[in-house]
Amino acid sequence: MKIDIYKYTNKGPRSENQDSLGYKRFDQSFIACIADGVGGANGGKFASQYSVDKFLKTVSNFNDSLNPVVESIHKSIVELQKKDEQYSRMATTFTGCLIYQEKIKGVHLGDSRLCILRRNGIKQLTINHTEVNRLLRAGKLTKEEAINYPRKNVLESAIGIKDIITIQNFEFDLENKDRILITTDGVHDVISKVEFRDLSKKNKSINDFGDNLVSILQQKKITDNLTFLIIELNK
Repeated sequence: MKIDIYKYTNKGPRSENQDSLGYKRFDQSFIACIADGVGGANGGKFASQYSVDKFLKTVSNFNDSLNPVVESIHKSIVELQKKDEQYSRMATTFTGCLIYQEKIKGVHLGDSRLCILRRNGIKQLTINHTEVNRLLRAGKLTKEEAINYPRKNVLESAIGIKDIITIQNFEFDLENKDRILITTDGVHDVISKVEFRDLSKKNKSINDFGDNLVSILQQKKITDNLTFLIIELNK
């Protein structure tokens, strides 16, 4: 299975880009991840880059268990928070995945996102670990109420955010020509899943898809860092 990639990251209107991304190729597998340092928190960039680097260095096999890796990263971040005042409030979202043959498995915390684009459809594999999404899923908020919910950006799980973290695991069977789209919230907060799907359908080349996605982002009213990674499978 041949894997093609397109990556993009930009600080947007912020003074610092606290997003991080990375990927690594092996003979039989491929790993990738994205992290978004919590905006305004001391050391947000350090937390996101450390998490990405540690994940890429530790995971190498599709059979590797991912939760212990993320738990170890979280423990290291928490220990540094306690030792150094400048890092006392740092945290980061994290979404990582492994691809082997025609299977993907992953691990996720926070409000970054991983979706599968296939032909005329798009499927989100990750769940937003936010207060507003929990209330929405529980039926305590309507979609209309969620739009203006005052605490919509409050994270309920992220690396470094609290002593006990909630980790989502996911697995999915892939097909030839599938596109895996991993985004930070700066991207998917301004572009809907329908827009991602339609843009992917219109662009047969991964480079055209990525370039046009960047072009659309440049036309949006941006308030955050922007990072996305497109992974395409080709036999």
